[in-house]
Amino acid sequence: MNLSIALVDDEMIERKAMRKIIEDHFGKTIICGEAANGRQAIQLADEKRPNIMLMDIKMPGIDGLEAIERIKEKHPDIKFIMISAYDSFDYAKQAMKKGVKEYILKPATKEETIQAILNVYREIAEEQMNQERKKYAAEIAKKHFLQQIMDQNITKDLQTIKQEYFPTMKAGFFLVIDLEREEEREILSKKITETYRYSIIQEKNRAPFIMLIMSEDTVDKAEVLRFVRMLFLTSSGKKWMGIGGIYEQLQDFPRSFNEALLALGQLKVQNRGGYGFPTHTEAAVQEILKEILDCLLQNDVIRAIKHVKQTDEENLQPLYVLIKQNLHTKGIDTQNCSIDNSKSLSEWASFLHQCSLSVQQFYRSQGYVERAKQYIRNHFNELLTLEQVAEKVELSPPYFAKIFKEETGKTFVDYVTELRLEKAKELLLQNQLSFKEISFAVGYRDPNYFSRVFKKYFHMSPRAFRNTILKK
Repeated sequence: MNLSIALVDDEMIERKAMRKIIEDHFGKTIICGEAANGRQAIQLADEKRPNIMLMDIKMPGIDGLEAIERIKEKHPDIKFIMISAYDSFDYAKQAMKKGVKEYILKPATKEETIQAILNVYREIAEEQMNQERKKYAAEIAKKHFLQQIMDQNITKDLQTIKQEYFPTMKAGFFLVIDLEREEEREILSKKITETYRYSIIQEKNRAPFIMLIMSEDTVDKAEVLRFVRMLFLTSSGKKWMGIGGIYEQLQDFPRSFNEALLALGQLKVQNRGGYGFPTHTEAAVQEILKEILDCLLQNDVIRAIKHVKQTDEENLQPLYVLIKQNLHTKGIDTQNCSIDNSKSLSEWASFLHQCSLSVQQFYRSQGYVERAKQYIRNHFNELLTLEQVAEKVELSPPYFAKIFKEETGKTFVDYVTELRLEKAKELLLQNQLSFKEISFAVGYRDPNYFSRVFKKYFHMSPRAFRNTILKK
């Protein structure tokens, strides 16, 4: 940290003596100026912005205490060391109330002066370190905020970050920029910061150039278009600027990001560059999305990749975002599922495989099979189909059949059949119902079919089973 000190005393001899003490210890360049009275001190503070001002209390005109008060109104970061020939508690008390850090009595010794300056210097250094820590923490939090929105993860901690750093935000939208000349990134970034008066989080070190722009006022499309047009005309290089929708709720920001990507993809078709909002619906992308989500439920990554291959390049990034968004909406963790280059099939294969694993893990953890088994136990005596049970547990039939077999070791049909036949054995042993009644009681409407199934599993007919057991 570069330390600068200003000396304020109406006695020139005192100033010169103080200057010598300070320069002999800290170096010739540390004194940034001198003032002979309070008015000059205020002017010196405006011009030089020193870190520390050594201020005499008693001076003609504006005294030291009044000068400190006026300076702190404009420059609250400046620290003061009060110098006085009067050993007065009242002066010291007033000085401390105004934020004076040290109080030196004239004539000050070299040791007292140096120690006072060092004490204040340490305080300044600590404050600056804390400010740097807060600044760094804020930057990390904002980058996390942006990345989570882009990954479709709207969590409670994002609401906390929004409340801390953007408490008055009323609307926001995404702007995604692709540049023909990469050197224009800094030009655009600077122009945006200088021009737009609201909060902006930028992700400059990736392609495309992404930013989330938040406003403290409601904004409309016309205002946003004027702003983006100004950016578009900032330099002569070709550029494409996709604009997402303007939304008020944080949970809608991922949608704005997706729309900005979609708009960018549409604009990239134009070789001359351009800017704007999306110009058509996402019907085609949504249809592909539905197919891929079905593939993920069935753990059919190969078929999912085929759908990716059939997707236009400009729709690949929006498709990726939509997959993340849909899985997140279902409560499926996709933190470890990501793509750096949406045009790389190998990255898509890895991404879809990870998504499929996350889907399977999620559904297993939610106890879907156990819920299905409970439903079967309660309804085994009714007409029961795999599709019916899959619907009850809100899974697709193919995926339900797959995870049911993996967890139980049996197919759906075998599980239901064994449950029914075990119940039939119990009823046969009770010897209270006819074979036809037992058949209906365990879910078979055809007694002959029931008899054939029973014999296949136990190698004897229901009648033979009852007779054998009763004879014992």
